[in-house]
Amino acid sequence: MSTTRYGRRPRSALLAALDTFLEDLRNPTTRRGKIISATVAVVVFSFLSLMLGGVFFLTRALRGFQTPGLTDPTELLRNTEALEFRTPDGRTHSGWFFPGLRGAPVVVICHGYRSSRAEVLTLATSLQQHRYNVFAFDFAGHGESPVTYTSLGYLETEELQAALEVLVQRSDIDRSRIGLWGYSMGGYAVLSAAPQIQAVRAIVVDSTYGHPTELLHVELDRQGATLVPFLSLITSLEFRLFALTQSGGTPPANALDRLQGVPKLFIAGDDAPQLAASTERLFQGAPGPKELVVLPRTNPRALREDERRDYENRVVLFFLRYLPLVSANP
Repeated sequence: MSTTRYGRRPRSALLAALDTFLEDLRNPTTRRGKIISATVAVVVFSFLSLMLGGVFFLTRALRGFQTPGLTDPTELLRNTEALEFRTPDGRTHSGWFFPGLRGAPVVVICHGYRSSRAEVLTLATSLQQHRYNVFAFDFAGHGESPVTYTSLGYLETEELQAALEVLVQRSDIDRSRIGLWGYSMGGYAVLSAAPQIQAVRAIVVDSTYGHPTELLHVELDRQGATLVPFLSLITSLEFRLFALTQSGGTPPANALDRLQGVPKLFIAGDDAPQLAASTERLFQGAPGPKELVVLPRTNPRALREDERRDYENRVVLFFLRYLPLVSANP
C-alpha cells in the first residue's frame, strides 16, 4: 500500500523564471542582468516620455485662443445688442444679438475651433439682411470667452444649450423655431445640443465630427505628433481621462437618430479632408430630411470674396426654405 508524501510542492517553471528575472534586475552583475536592467530602464523612460509628450500636445490642443480687444459691433451698429447668458459652472458669457424681423426665427451662429464669433460676422449680417434674428458668441477658450481652455466640444455644447435657454425666453423672436449653423467644433456643439431643444427646426453643419477625439487627431496630425509611434494613442487616452470630467450632451454619432424630421444641411470642404470625411459619415448616418454639399473651401478665414458670397447664399437659401420668416402654422 502506497503512502502519500507530504512537503512543499515543486515551484512552477514560470515562477522560477520570474524569480530569476527579478534577481537579475536587482543585482545586474551578469551580462544577462545588465541587458535586462537596461531594457527595463529604456521601456520605463520611453513610457514616461510618451506620457509627458502626450500631456504637452494635449495642453497645446486645449489651450485658449483668446483674442481680446476685437471690434465690438454693438458699439458701431445701433441695431446690435449684447446678450448675456450663464452656464452651469456659474460663468457669465456675452454674445451679439442682431435683431431682424420682430417675431421671426433666430439663427444661432457657432464658430469653429481656433476661431471666434468675429470671423463669422459676415454670415451673421447676411442672415440679418434677410430679416432673421441672429445670435453669435465665443465658445470656451476662444475669442473673448471667460473660460481659458477648450474641451473640443463637451463644454461648448453646454454653452450652446445655455444660450438657447436664454434666447427662448425673448418675446421679440419666434421661440418655437430656431436655426443653428456650426463649423467644425461649432458643428459638433450644434448636433450634440439640438436633440435637447425642441424648438430647433433647421440645422447647417460644416466640416464637423461625431466625437471630440476626431478633432484631437486632426490637431495632433497638424502638430506633427503622429510622426512619433504611440504618441497619438497616449494623447488620446489622456484626453479620454480629461473627458471624464466633462459633460454636455450626447456625441452626435450617438444622437443623430433623435433629429428625425429636422432638415439638415451637411457641408464638407476639400480644404479639411479629415473633417470632410467625418461630415460625410455623419450625413450617411443621419435621418432625413438631409442634404450634402461638397465645396473646394469652406473655412471662413480662407474663402475668397466670391466663394464667401456663394457660401453664404447657400446657407441663407437653406434657412429661407426650411425656416421661413413667417410660420405657416401661426
